[in-house]
Amino acid sequence: MAALTPPAPSETELGADDLPTALLRTDGPVVWFPVRHHSPAAARIVVDLARAIAPAAILIEGPSDFDPKLAELDKDHELPIAIFSHVRTADGSRLGAYYPFCIYSPEWQAFRVAHELGAAVSFIDLPWADVASVGAASHRWADSEMRSSRFVAALCRRFGVEGYDELWDALFEMERDEDLDVATYLRRCHGLCWEARRRDPPSPSDARREAFMAARIRETLAAGPDGPVLVVTGGYHSSALLARLQDEDALEPARVTLRPPEEGEERGIALTPYSYERLDGLIGYDAGMPSPGFYDRAWRSASPTDDETSAPPLHRELLSSVAGVLREKGRPISAADLIAAETMIAGLATLRGHPRPWRRDLEDGVASALIKEERRPAGDGRDHPLIDAVRAVMRGAARGRLAPDAERPPLVADVNEALEAHDLAPGRAPRTVDLDLHRPEDRPRSRLLHRLAILEIVGFRRVGGTDLTSRRDGGRIVERWNIAWSPDLDASLIEASRWGSTLPGAVGARLADRASRIERDAEAAATLLLAAALAGIDGGAEGAGAAGPGVDPIAIGPVRDALLACIRDDGQFGRLAAALGHLLYLYRWDEVLGTAGGDEPGALLAETWTRCLWMLESVGAGETERRVVVGVQAILATFERAGEALALDADELVASCARVVAAAAATPLLRGACVGILWTIRRASPDAVIALLRELAGLPDRLGEALGGIFATAREAVRREAGLLEAIDGAIARWDDAQFLRALPAMRLAFTFFTPREKHHLVLTLRELDARRRRGDRAAPADEAASGDRTDEAPLAALVVSAEEAAASLAFEADLFAAAARFGIRGATEAEA
Repeated sequence: MAALTPPAPSETELGADDLPTALLRTDGPVVWFPVRHHSPAAARIVVDLARAIAPAAILIEGPSDFDPKLAELDKDHELPIAIFSHVRTADGSRLGAYYPFCIYSPEWQAFRVAHELGAAVSFIDLPWADVASVGAASHRWADSEMRSSRFVAALCRRFGVEGYDELWDALFEMERDEDLDVATYLRRCHGLCWEARRRDPPSPSDARREAFMAARIRETLAAGPDGPVLVVTGGYHSSALLARLQDEDALEPARVTLRPPEEGEERGIALTPYSYERLDGLIGYDAGMPSPGFYDRAWRSASPTDDETSAPPLHRELLSSVAGVLREKGRPISAADLIAAETMIAGLATLRGHPRPWRRDLEDGVASALIKEERRPAGDGRDHPLIDAVRAVMRGAARGRLAPDAERPPLVADVNEALEAHDLAPGRAPRTVDLDLHRPEDRPRSRLLHRLAILEIVGFRRVGGTDLTSRRDGGRIVERWNIAWSPDLDASLIEASRWGSTLPGAVGARLADRASRIERDAEAAATLLLAAALAGIDGGAEGAGAAGPGVDPIAIGPVRDALLACIRDDGQFGRLAAALGHLLYLYRWDEVLGTAGGDEPGALLAETWTRCLWMLESVGAGETERRVVVGVQAILATFERAGEALALDADELVASCARVVAAAAATPLLRGACVGILWTIRRASPDAVIALLRELAGLPDRLGEALGGIFATAREAVRREAGLLEAIDGAIARWDDAQFLRALPAMRLAFTFFTPREKHHLVLTLRELDARRRRGDRAAPADEAASGDRTDEAPLAALVVSAEEAAASLAFEADLFAAAARFGIRGATEAEA
């Protein structure tokens, strides 16, 4: 809860005693109007001042490169909207910035009143592209200088408020209109900003911007305006601009501040819809005030229309809205609780010396009167449901919309044309689109939707279908998409224009940007290549290209280069092996996406396979068992499926696997998998496999791990080799109960590589081998013992308990017989036998 608020600071405490008098004059050639961006008080007073002095020109802190499009602001938009400026720098970085307008923004009201009065109007700040390279904030109308000011922090401590937002409210927003006239506002705001600036010098970026703005003001004055010039900027800049105008030498740097675009640099600027959710400082916006919905209502209550003259007080209107939100969520508030909350809100405002209940009074009053239990904010940013409802109301739900005739970037028209051509344009009613990528007519539609997903265009969401990343479902490649119109669709398209003016170009640039952020992670880079393939790349497969607007092949050079760098630099076998699996899919099986047999996927696949072989001998305990198994399987599958086409070196594969098998320090899982590869490609006999099993026979848990590796890479060979099954059976038969139970988890995991039918045949084979051994017969030939076509199979009794229960029963039985043997109970020895 906010502390009790002492009387408002005096003009002396705000630093107004030694202010330059020119800042306070309203009758000079230049009138300096300081603002806090998105302040209703500043918006109201700038209109009053402009109407009083009738300026010839109004100069506003804003991107000067939007001046040729100023007429766009005068169209029939629904606020909030923003100027969106973006730049592609010479090094390929894509940066963007916003200049938001809402109904109570001083800049917006200054623009509107300029048209009302017939005054010239212009933006005077540096273009975004000229400051983008110096780490400027993405929201240009920020309060960062004032929020970080030591003077502001001292004032907050002195007057018992929690931060700059509450200090500004106390000085300006809560004052009634009759108590905050133009002169009072100028003294307070200029004094506050003057003192803050004296204690905290500006950044080089701010100094450069101020030099440019001062030069623009000087140009306007030199043109001989027929009346005063009203300069509307952030209060932090006003005194510096005045000083630069008074000092000719200070204007010299301004003449060289604008730089021409560098080679390869692209710039763009346009209007875009905005929303109060994005504007709200409480959820991350770094410019202006929190709770835009609250200040919107405060603005409208201070300037009521004929229909609003009998509206209830602001806090009562907001409390009623909070009750409505809670009622919709199934948490209605009783009339008695509403009365208690309103009483508490009014009482807090009086206790704090507020002229009227304000934003923090409302939140604290609801919390104090209505929350009966302990208040424990959630870790995900949510608070108590009552407080969340209050903040939702004060945030507001307004979403802007551009006028139908507003100019939009070329990308918007390109996307809309493609959506219409492929019957994917969103309507008011949501719809589901099912696609089968084996149908040629569905492939362009799928590629278009994947391109919109890469650009994060609102309203297009994949909700089901084949997962090509895991490739577990196999079969036909199908997709399900939800398409629904959203009020944010226009904004997301306009903001995506930073990536390019056409859809293929924008997607290619977005992929390149994502690729540039991947460092030494081959799996992430290969996954990005897979996403690019879904969006349609030129893989070189005949007949695989998609036709139609918006689906021309995407250039993937940067993605390929990033993947190649990651393949060479990534030091984790698991990630390299996952990349190998993705590339093998694209090269060998991806006929639908058009990359099968392509030169680029093939070259990347060969490079990754060689790198995985090189890493194979250094695989350690840090890799999970599953990643090791999947990786070794990918090495084998690549050699089997693409070895001949890519001229993969079989001798290199054999040498690497042989060294791993011979390395006692390697994990049993990896040794088993490598000997399985050698057996599968016919470079090792079953005797080599049996030799490894005999080496590990005295270590039951390790033998189980080795079997897991063998089964992973030589499953088919194992099924048809009765001698190996007999060796496994013999090793297990020599274990005591404790050894068997220790090996059981690894053994169970190893046999999961077989299908239920295959396991059934293995059990039958083992049962027959045991019967022949008891009779003294020779072992059955491999084709007779392990064939999947046996016709004399006796059914096996079904296990009526789970495997876990069976293992627990075996452990209990072993302990029971051991205890019986210790006490000489009859039958224990026979049971063990």
